[in-house]
Amino acid sequence: MKRARIFLLALSFLTPLVSGAQQALPDSPAPQPGSTAPVSPGYRPPTQAERFRGYIKHTFGISSVLEAGVRGGIEQASDEPNQWPQGAQGYADRFGSSMGQIAIRGTTEYVVADLFREDLRFRGCGEDCDKLSAAFKDTFFARKGEDGHQSLSVARLIGPWSGGAVAVNTWYPHGDKDAAQVARQAVFGYGFQFLRNYIREISAH
Repeated sequence: MKRARIFLLALSFLTPLVSGAQQALPDSPAPQPGSTAPVSPGYRPPTQAERFRGYIKHTFGISSVLEAGVRGGIEQASDEPNQWPQGAQGYADRFGSSMGQIAIRGTTEYVVADLFREDLRFRGCGEDCDKLSAAFKDTFFARKGEDGHQSLSVARLIGPWSGGAVAVNTWYPHGDKDAAQVARQAVFGYGFQFLRNYIREISAH
């Protein structure tokens, strides 16, 4: 099987999961009278349609393609996995692998965020703020519940691990199927999520 086609295989694997989540999970209810006051004035939880649009944009948009391109280049330069060739074919394999991991990561985050009522939408921290700190928080924290309080995000914590775990235990070469490789891919995921968030912060104003 050509590893350059990994992304398409990942999509075929994930489509039933996404469809099932859409059918099983209702829209987030609007805040009811007497409920906890929002942490941010005017906050409202995202609807299911808003969650899905955000998932598609974040997982399959141009930023994900660029991330996969850079990750593929880094792994090409470091010859990881070393069982894959160099040259155009090797880069295609690594690019496809990265896109597959990003698709699995994004889908995991989408489903888990629905289950835990987490709001993964981006919100800029404003002009007079520590953008590095805000980008770091957006990598590991999310708004939750009816009031939009900020808390550690289950979806954002496990998303990068899911992508790495599936990749290492399915399409990776036999010699690289170990926990260290899963951790390496998870660190890649966290790092690129942070970089994405920082770029969005400095571009927002």
